[in-house]
Amino acid sequence: LVDVPPQTSQPAKLISREKLSMLENPAGFLCPLFKPANRFIAVREALDAGLVPYGLLSDPHNCLPEDFISGTGGFINKSVVIGAHAKIGNWASINRGAALGHHLLLEDYISIGPGVVTGGHVTIKSGALIGTGAVILPQKTIGKHAVVGAGAVVTKDVKDNTVVVGNPAHVLKHNDSEF
Repeated sequence: LVDVPPQTSQPAKLISREKLSMLENPAGFLCPLFKPANRFIAVREALDAGLVPYGLLSDPHNCLPEDFISGTGGFINKSVVIGAHAKIGNWASINRGAALGHHLLLEDYISIGPGVVTGGHVTIKSGALIGTGAVILPQKTIGKHAVVGAGAVVTKDVKDNTVVVGNPAHVLKHNDSEF
């Protein structure tokens, strides 16, 4: 263990990478960082250090369907409702108050902001970020590493690496890189 200068009244202890592999039963780790790029990097570092991922952390009061399928490391905050036949990939983050429709497909490393609403049959591809209060109409696809701005209303599919804003959502810019 390594002493760390306290940032609170209680001193903190960290485990060095060298001693990490000697732990007999390490606790599972979660990574609820909001930006997909930050979460991707932190998860890779944790896995490389030998940490074991946690399955899914969800507030017990959330309304999740019986046929819900979730990958590793997911985080679902408070007051979330998800419709039937939903599938959520690895390291997905869903913030408070989201209402997500039936036949939802969320791929890996996506982030859903507070109060997001989706219709049924929505697909959100890997690395996408959906801003606070955005609305995605039924049968729409949000591309890989796309960003939907806060309050945007998505009436058309969003291409990979694209940032959309407004009502109805329109393209603000395209990005060339994944995150």
